[in-house]
Amino acid sequence: WTMGRRVLRDYRWDGHVMPAGSLVLMSQWIVHRDARWWPQAERFDPERWLGEAGAGAATRPRFAYFPFGGGNRVCIGEGFAWSEAIIVLAAIAQRWRFALDPAHLVTPQPLITLRTRQGVRATPERRERPSTAGV
Repeated sequence: WTMGRRVLRDYRWDGHVMPAGSLVLMSQWIVHRDARWWPQAERFDPERWLGEAGAGAATRPRFAYFPFGGGNRVCIGEGFAWSEAIIVLAAIAQRWRFALDPAHLVTPQPLITLRTRQGVRATPERRERPSTAGV
């Protein structure tokens, strides 16, 4: 939800001076919810990623989305994480859907990693298996 980098030498950016040795924090949590780059930024909308990296990708800054960091220090596990997520989600989503408990408030708990304070309450619902009759 946030990552930091140490400034190696004095650096001027947008009228600000960051002295050597300063710690600069970049928060994915904030950037990934910035309405300048993400229409309806607070809305859960997986379809925003369809097409060429989603609608508005051509005008969005390169690091408007950086869940694994970027540049020379990008997470070494990024490729594995994307592959694992696709396989696991596809396997689960074929058989199950989850109905969120509308009365449960999901509150972020920022520790070393970002998690929910009281978890996420959902009821699993088995999907109907498609008929294979006549195949």
